[in-house]
Amino acid sequence: MKFVVNATELPPEDYFDYIIVGGRTVGYPLAATLSFNHHVLLLERGEVPLANPSVMRQGGFIPTLRQSDSSYSPTEALSSEEGVLKARDRILGGSSAINAGFYSRVYDEF
Repeated sequence: MKFVVNATELPPEDYFDYIIVGGRTVGYPLAATLSFNHHVLLLERGEVPLANPSVMRQGGFIPTLRQSDSSYSPTEALSSEEGVLKARDRILGGSSAINAGFYSRVYDEF
């Protein structure tokens, strides 16, 4: 994955036609398409998915969700202001890299 570079290793001043913040399901294809004719920077937080043996494997879904304890885990456990427990992805490729989509349902009263 030679195209993955730590942002701190980039030159202090560089020119980009487009800067896309967040890959997810749309950002990666958009960046790939634009990069045919333009200089594109795609910023994404998280680790490379191939570094974690549970990620991008059918049997790794539950173990990946349980790894939300360190700053290098692929998911992050959190709760909303309303107290809804949920998880958020923290890996290149977003929740699609761990074969899941995260969402929360609000209470009818909200």
